[in-house]
Amino acid sequence: MWLLIFIFGTATILLGWTLFGYFIYMFILGLFNRKNTPVIPDILPSISIIIPCFNEENSIVNKINNLKSLDYPKNKLEILFVDGNSNDKTIELLETYNEFIIHKCPVNGKINQLNYILPKIYSNIVLITDVDGLLKPNTLKWIAAEFNSNPDASVVGAYCYPINTLEIEHYYWSAQNRGRFLETYAKTSSIVVAQCYAFKNGLLTSFPDDVIADDIYTAFLANTLNKKTIYSYHAIAYETRTPKLYSEFIPHKFRKSNAFLRESLRFLYRLPEMNIYFKLILATKIAQQLLLPLGFLIWIILSGVLLTLYRYDIVIIGAAILFFLFVITSRIFASIILPDGIHKYSLLTIIKGYIMTNIIVLATGLCYPFYNQNSNYKRLR
Repeated sequence: MWLLIFIFGTATILLGWTLFGYFIYMFILGLFNRKNTPVIPDILPSISIIIPCFNEENSIVNKINNLKSLDYPKNKLEILFVDGNSNDKTIELLETYNEFIIHKCPVNGKINQLNYILPKIYSNIVLITDVDGLLKPNTLKWIAAEFNSNPDASVVGAYCYPINTLEIEHYYWSAQNRGRFLETYAKTSSIVVAQCYAFKNGLLTSFPDDVIADDIYTAFLANTLNKKTIYSYHAIAYETRTPKLYSEFIPHKFRKSNAFLRESLRFLYRLPEMNIYFKLILATKIAQQLLLPLGFLIWIILSGVLLTLYRYDIVIIGAAILFFLFVITSRIFASIILPDGIHKYSLLTIIKGYIMTNIIVLATGLCYPFYNQNSNYKRLR
């Protein structure tokens, strides 16, 4: 009996930490850190914007108009489109504008295109943005402000959220964004988002060829080197290429979840080099995807066994602990006001979001040895 109770208690602790305790801990750490509004410097750094593209004739004009609207000194700004052998009108449309530099990469695939252009960049800040990421006019100045106000920061990601999408997708992003803010307020964010992120020139000159998610890799690299990653509250970008159907949402999230797990495991061997804080982040993120589904299944089975043995007290205590942590975490998340305002989600959306997220995480862990992808994949519409 004691062994059964011990295993049940261990499963409860695993669930409690990965689902709730991690975020409570981040919140407590953040209470001891001052959160000052970053200051835009008088002398702005030079920025090179890299936009990888491939067959983007339907979106490229919107991206061009968005880039032209950015409020940043032209003499400090370099905009480079890196095309991966598009066979539509992407290049033709780009060539109608004289403000931008167009590079034609011999091969497609986002990582190949980034590795082609990165050695040619000499600006202070390197900013990577996808074609489907639209930046607010002042985004570059706020990114410069984040670097200026945080000298130990090597990576800054813009706050990103989707538009014209499913309610469950927006709910998913809201939850993820609150988690990133909690990490940033505590010390450093675990990731940034591909729609718009920047890093100090010199952090990296190329990505490993097998990188799937450049945004995740960049943040993990900086954190491994004990540098800071900031998920900005003031620099904002919108994601326009979003799932409109559940048949798009599920594989889209599965691909992203798989990419996150692969990039996380890539850095596992470097655990001894990391500071204690990021060791905790990395271990928790991997546990959330590999151990959480198994831990939940074990907890359910053991609860049933204990109930049949009339140990209602143990099951009630375990469930009460998890419920108590859930309530605290929910209050913490609700206290974080996002830059795009307050959104009310139906109870059905919250339940569906929670269930689908856990199904995707479970599928990611189970399929990890068999599912392979690279940075060249079919995009959403």
